[in-house]
Amino acid sequence: MHIDFPKLSADTPTIGQGSKIKDTKFGKWIEIGENNLLDNCTFGDYDYTGQYCFMQNTDLKKFNSIAAMVRIGPTNHPYDRAAQHIFSYNGGAYGFGPKDSEYLTKRKAIRTTIGNDVWIGHGVLIQSGLTVGDGAVIGAGAVVTHDVEPYTIIGGVPGKKIKDRFPDEIKTDMEKIAWWDWSREKLEQYYADFRLPIDEFVKKHIND
Repeated sequence: MHIDFPKLSADTPTIGQGSKIKDTKFGKWIEIGENNLLDNCTFGDYDYTGQYCFMQNTDLKKFNSIAAMVRIGPTNHPYDRAAQHIFSYNGGAYGFGPKDSEYLTKRKAIRTTIGNDVWIGHGVLIQSGLTVGDGAVIGAGAVVTHDVEPYTIIGGVPGKKIKDRFPDEIKTDMEKIAWWDWSREKLEQYYADFRLPIDEFVKKHIND
């Protein structure tokens, strides 16, 4: 089966049908899948999402690969109060008094951060306020409840470390290289290098 992917634009994000976007900023070369709901987020260059993703109060850096049905930064209800229901803090739809602006502002300020070149598998849930490090992999269906270290592979419920992607020295070198911050011109110049074995890539670019 062959799938024709859309040709993306550097300056205008490609937004899938049915997606709803509020208070969200996009970098360059962005693709958002169908029926996403994005609220108070920022996307770095080259990020893309699959279908039916729901993200709130989240900052994504560059080159992130996000599969379908991913939930990032779900907001909490006030479980320490008498009522957890939305009517108690944002009840306009029910004919109650004004919304609890202080509570909503505090909740909005709890940010989730996704690093560079993170791969998030199908159906992942990442709790609010966490940081996922550069180069991490989150396996399909995982529920992430703690910060994720760079270049680690996480899976399960709750999410736990399965293994490292690379040895520590390679991870350190990759953070130094930080290829995701290269200019478009440099990415084009060395595009073929991304198909090299990791040790060859590092050896070639560690002193750039």
